[in-house]
Amino acid sequence: MQYRKWYNKDITTSTLGFGAMRLKVINDEIDEDKGLALIDEAYKSGINYFDTAVPYTDGKNETFVGKALKRYPRDSFYLATKLTIRLYKTKEELEKVIDSQLQNLQTDYIDFYLMHALNKNTFQTIKEWKIMEIVEEWKKAGKIRHIGFSFHDDYETFKEIVDYYDWDFCQIQLNYMDDEIQQGIKGYHDLVKRQIPVVIMEPVKGGKLASFNEDVAQKFKEYAPQASLSSWAMRWVASLDGVKVILSGMNEMEQLEDNLKTFSDFKKLNVTEQKLIEQVKESLKKITEVGCTNCQYCMPCTVGVNIPGNFRIFNDYAMYRSEGDAKWHYHDFINKKANASLCIECGKCVPQCPQGIDIPNELKRMLTILPFLE
Repeated sequence: MQYRKWYNKDITTSTLGFGAMRLKVINDEIDEDKGLALIDEAYKSGINYFDTAVPYTDGKNETFVGKALKRYPRDSFYLATKLTIRLYKTKEELEKVIDSQLQNLQTDYIDFYLMHALNKNTFQTIKEWKIMEIVEEWKKAGKIRHIGFSFHDDYETFKEIVDYYDWDFCQIQLNYMDDEIQQGIKGYHDLVKRQIPVVIMEPVKGGKLASFNEDVAQKFKEYAPQASLSSWAMRWVASLDGVKVILSGMNEMEQLEDNLKTFSDFKKLNVTEQKLIEQVKESLKKITEVGCTNCQYCMPCTVGVNIPGNFRIFNDYAMYRSEGDAKWHYHDFINKKANASLCIECGKCVPQCPQGIDIPNELKRMLTILPFLE
């Protein structure tokens, strides 16, 4: 296992971290046998960073992770969890959460405590409720040791948050396909300049970079037949020196074993491999079913269909062939009454489209090609 030191801090973590968010669930309960086996193998193989949060697996994740890690010496691993601000209606309610988290996790302290999924709205709550003062009191009391944040918004918001507090670390979404969304690679470089240790989430883009368009994937297979597609994504992120931990939501032993193989004898990408990843990235971007540029000129729709959003699902499926991901996003649109099947073919959107897309017919074609959505 490869390990990395956190600049001048007395912290050394395994480059591969165990993200517990995606543990398997059976009948609304975490599959205990499978989950414990995964954590046992991860720990035995040298992983020393374990990540959880209150809302994961319907609020049962912290308790499970606490039970699993209680079997090991407390000073032999690092534990990360989060303050999910959106869950609390009042400041007073939020102030009580740390003690219940410590109880769930069966520990006296949390190594890495994150302000969870910060965006414009939650950051505003941090300022209004003076949450950093609350969290600092928890730190003084020895309940937490290092304060950071995870992030989901645009670069401008990211910069404002980074400048707001003297953060011990930061967790961002980054992979070779998403280096220009949210804070992007630009935000990563900002953190490196400040020597703020970086923890990465979604290195394999929620599994999409572990299995995608076969013609494009062949570029990797020809170069390294024995290497998995996900190993390319993990190595791309791990080749960034400012990255100290890469979280992987491993819910199958095969995924864990593949990642362990990548980091047991880790090698940074060479120049040829970096160029190959760029070629794969550009090839994937060219795979589209509909030439929608998300300009939003077609919106608002007469009946509320999220036209660009539905086309994004269509195009993402063409790239990655992820049926589960397409279903998840489309069902979210169904819940919001924004799904493609609601189109009444009024045609008002068509003359508004700069790309000349026949929107009603393309929405129908999407449902014909992806019948599993409905």
